[in-house]
Amino acid sequence: MFVSYRNLTALAALCLAIVVFSLAMKISRSRSEHSQVVASEPSILNWSSTPEASFYGPAVATNVSAKSAKPSVPVVTALAYLVGNVSTGQILMEKKDTAVLPVASMSKLITAIAAIDTMTPTTTILITEQEAEVASDTSMLTSGESFTVSELLYPLLLNSSNVAAEALASSSDRGRFLELMPSYAWEVGMPSTFFADPSGLSPRNISTAKDFFALAEYLYKSRPDILAISRTAHFAVGTTTLHNAHDFVSIHPFIANKDFLGGKTGHTTEAGDTMLTIMNIAGQPIAFIVLGSKTGGRAGDTQLLIDEYKKSLSN
Repeated sequence: MFVSYRNLTALAALCLAIVVFSLAMKISRSRSEHSQVVASEPSILNWSSTPEASFYGPAVATNVSAKSAKPSVPVVTALAYLVGNVSTGQILMEKKDTAVLPVASMSKLITAIAAIDTMTPTTTILITEQEAEVASDTSMLTSGESFTVSELLYPLLLNSSNVAAEALASSSDRGRFLELMPSYAWEVGMPSTFFADPSGLSPRNISTAKDFFALAEYLYKSRPDILAISRTAHFAVGTTTLHNAHDFVSIHPFIANKDFLGGKTGHTTEAGDTMLTIMNIAGQPIAFIVLGSKTGGRAGDTQLLIDEYKKSLSN
């Protein structure tokens, strides 16, 4: 049978159309089946959805926000702090170390320097009624008692005696003594420091953590006598014709720590808790200064900084 070229062309076109149609139907069925499979699995591309826990495995939290949550940890309450090596001068940690804040009885460290440098150790000082009436402390100093300068340094630095501070400053010329205090601070390297009284009761006794680090360096390198007094746990004086018996006891929270090298506490309503602590850590003298800690928080803040510093050494 004879078939024309035109008929062969038409037949070929028909066959091609049948093949294309069959292939299109097969692709359509494949896509439909694939869509059903994907719909049954958790999405790993759409991050707005939260896969079930089984998708991550048993050790991973159920949702993404819980996965990234961290446990709460204690924080330092101090408004400002500084941690530094008083031998090398290296500052290791700090927060607002140039913020000017009230320092309370940390002022008495400068009071001690001024007293030692302007009076002889054996100079006798009488406690007057006016001096005995300043804010109470645990020294139990009373009017009519007399002590030497060297004796008064112990209640000044251990009990943080306001009576002792006033007695030392007022033994000759109180105004002149108060002029000397910022002068000594300036010489030590404390340009942002000012003192309105010898005890630190005034909120105008101000300084910075950085300034007190300079003082800590000075005490460690040049005034070991003052540091030695400040790390004394208690100092007893017997009854004499000049005074009653007293046992001056340190109130520094780290006084019983074998690594404690010295320091000074402070507290007023305006200043909150303040404290300088110098510790021997890994053979190095490290100063910890906190200003503006919440009431009762200076020991905890300092311990947190000590722990953080020790952790940095282990790392």
